[in-house]
Amino acid sequence: MSVALAVALAAAAAAAPAAETREPAAVAVARRTLAAMGGEEGFAKLRTLKFDFVVERDGSEIARIHHVWDRWDGRYRVEGKTRTGSAFLTLLNVQKRGEGRAWLDGRELGGDERRDALERGYGRFINDTYWLLMPAKMLDPGVHLASEGEMQRDGKTFDVVRLTFDDDIGLTPKDTYWAFVAKDTGLMERWEFVLTGQKPEEREAFVWEDWQPVGGVRLSLAKKAAGDGTVIKFDHVSGSGADDDAAFAAP
Repeated sequence: MSVALAVALAAAAAAAPAAETREPAAVAVARRTLAAMGGEEGFAKLRTLKFDFVVERDGSEIARIHHVWDRWDGRYRVEGKTRTGSAFLTLLNVQKRGEGRAWLDGRELGGDERRDALERGYGRFINDTYWLLMPAKMLDPGVHLASEGEMQRDGKTFDVVRLTFDDDIGLTPKDTYWAFVAKDTGLMERWEFVLTGQKPEEREAFVWEDWQPVGGVRLSLAKKAAGDGTVIKFDHVSGSGADDDAAFAAP
């Protein structure tokens, strides 16, 4: 899986008008896994979330992006290296799309360069936080839930919920996901997906592992591809109920 594909795995960030179809059995599973992760109360108290989004393939790191998110007021910091090795830093507000500042190798960007950098930063927010938080977002507005009953994988029993999305949700609303919620833990320990433009037989799967407490909630910090050596990891993860103004200061 390429870094470009990782960026493509986006779905569900902005709220949309309520037009969801949600089967009661699927809603019950979504509520159970949210509770296992800390519940609405736990996430409501989590203000500042920090993490590195890391892509590894066959044991080698191929991408690392640092994130800081104020979940209360929308301030966001994203920084890392471009494919050509340039250092980028983008400060934006995910509640006010198009506003913010951006730098490349220490040079502040303006005009079209700034606009494009802000869009890339917003795309990283959509993608990377979804990889981290998806099970807690199953009940977001605009998400459709269907129950596919129980399935067995690797000797474990899962309740399976299929997720589809309203057309104005996220950046790739035609994606389809399947959440595999373990009967014993209540946690989503596997997801499968068919992305926009893929054929059903191209369905992919990642196993969600290393569930850890972070700022009063529980998050999976490692996702391993079922079919190859790709791993999505989260390093330097922390959560707090306090703000962190310094994290959003311009360089």
